[in-house]
Amino acid sequence: MSLVVGIDPSLTNTGIAALLNGAPIAVNRIGHGTRNGNSYAHRSDRIVSQCRAVIDTLTCDFGIHGPKTIDLAVMEGPAYGANLPSAHDRAGLFWGLYSALRAKHVPTVIIPPATAKKWATGHGDATKKVVLCAARQWWPGLRIADDNVADALVLAAIGAFHLGHPMPFQVKDRHTTGLEAIDWPVNA
Repeated sequence: MSLVVGIDPSLTNTGIAALLNGAPIAVNRIGHGTRNGNSYAHRSDRIVSQCRAVIDTLTCDFGIHGPKTIDLAVMEGPAYGANLPSAHDRAGLFWGLYSALRAKHVPTVIIPPATAKKWATGHGDATKKVVLCAARQWWPGLRIADDNVADALVLAAIGAFHLGHPMPFQVKDRHTTGLEAIDWPVNA
């Protein structure tokens, strides 16, 4: 039995998904909907709080008995081309989550946003709505609330596929090419 989690980091709405042997067992989204432009102290507190909430969700809300039981965490990488004012804060969240997972010895892989979109839809510039539709087609009985959860599911599916788990769709060339360039953890 192998557990893979997908994490789509966001300060306002992080998507989280857990797949056990390729099948969804839990999805969630959490966030702190406050203005990005508050004081540095507030922004720091917001980043730390969101990071703790994500790690707590992985360990408590999903019924996982500790992060060491996670075989692979798959997290969306930074969108380097997105130069929004909140990019600095989002980078803080990214590094906080990555560091927390490493500290708990969870094998973690980073997938670039365009790679995840192409894997899900065949197009690296697919809109969030198109990725959401793909995820809903893959898991029609699962309530996928929004694009954040859909992204997390896609990321978890990429990790499950890498580990050899069955997929809820017909595997195509796009699922087998491009992932060789990813820096997969040796112990996953």
